[in-house]
Amino acid sequence: MQNTRTGVRIAHWRDAFVAALERLPWLGWAGWLAMCAAALWGVSPKRYGATFGVYIDYARTFFAGEPLYDPARIDAYLYWPASLTVLGPFLYFDAVVAAMIALALSAALLSWASYRLLQALLPEQSHRDIVVLTGFLLLINVPAAWYNFKQVQAQAFMTAGMMLAAAAMMRERWTVASLWLFASALVKPLSVVMILLCGVLQPRMRLAMAAALAAGFALPFAVADAGYLVDQYRAWVMKLVHLSDVHSGAWLYQADFATLLHSLGIVLPGKAAMVIRLGAALGTLLLAWRIAAIGDRNVFPVAVLILSGSYCTLFGPRNEFLSFLILTPALTALGLHLLVRDRNDRRGWLLILACLALGFSTSLAVDRALKPAVVAAVYAWLIWLTWRPQRWRELLGGESGPRMATRTDYDVGDSGRGYGNDWSGGAMRRGDPIPDRRRAD
Repeated sequence: MQNTRTGVRIAHWRDAFVAALERLPWLGWAGWLAMCAAALWGVSPKRYGATFGVYIDYARTFFAGEPLYDPARIDAYLYWPASLTVLGPFLYFDAVVAAMIALALSAALLSWASYRLLQALLPEQSHRDIVVLTGFLLLINVPAAWYNFKQVQAQAFMTAGMMLAAAAMMRERWTVASLWLFASALVKPLSVVMILLCGVLQPRMRLAMAAALAAGFALPFAVADAGYLVDQYRAWVMKLVHLSDVHSGAWLYQADFATLLHSLGIVLPGKAAMVIRLGAALGTLLLAWRIAAIGDRNVFPVAVLILSGSYCTLFGPRNEFLSFLILTPALTALGLHLLVRDRNDRRGWLLILACLALGFSTSLAVDRALKPAVVAAVYAWLIWLTWRPQRWRELLGGESGPRMATRTDYDVGDSGRGYGNDWSGGAMRRGDPIPDRRRAD
């Protein structure tokens, strides 16, 4: 009886929360733009000390032909030389102005990527509804994005590129998807995980992904001496190998499977951790292969986007406790997709709660255990879904239950009566027609 009462209270609070959001449809955009404005204000001459300044310093080092990597250190610069090549134009600006330009570009691209991903996931919704839902997606990701924006880090641009690639794949625009993945890897090479999965499992992207990796390695040779670059690539590989071989306590801000095990009293040697990372890479490839075999044009892009983010955050060699933005927007988009279809779908609410847990930071000690545990739970769910491919089809397929009210629900029949309303409560009745607003793009 007590459980029943608790469930009724939770349902009441949930419905009241949804009704409040429907009465304030632009609350999401207001919160997101306020965060962007605060981040831009923080990049001021008095406060400037963002990570972007480190990028600029290393870009100057690169163009001066000086060493970039110290293989003996696990901190300092980790990206490949191509990421410094694209920073060349920013060197002509004042450091603060350059940081503000980079932040504005990242915020605009992440906003556009969120819109395009939701548009691909919910093609039956109107333009206005997608814009409103995009605002809520961005608002939910404010906790995860805040540190990245405040420090003007590259992760926001990279994540946006991966999301745009997934949206393009859902429309079967393979060249566009390949270009977005290439752009994301130029800014931050962590998206190479998604590049490799798509290159191996999508024949229509295989050649483009191989060309993207080759172009990424070759691009710096257009602006730097070949001998210097060969030495830098050698030092970079040595640094990455060393980074994968250190114990979980070597990097204070680390938050991955090794720190999760460490919180449970299990301290892995560096070699064992590297073996687990390689095994997880093969396991992730196997999951993606099984998902690709489903043959649904929506399932693989969404799944590979979430799988890539999950692998990078749980098994990446130096994932930090404030670096989960690569995963949270995709989980939020999937959660909103489920809730638009059925506001009572617990999976949608749990996905949003997971995003908030990954976004907010309480303390380093808690984050090093809690956040990897959340990603591990997401991984377990992905495995469960993939065990029976029909579950993926159901997840991204037809309707099942009362939907969140959206503008698309409004349909005037022959009698002139409207079904549903404009984000003001109520749901479309079973059997009412849904207008097909699919776009040609």
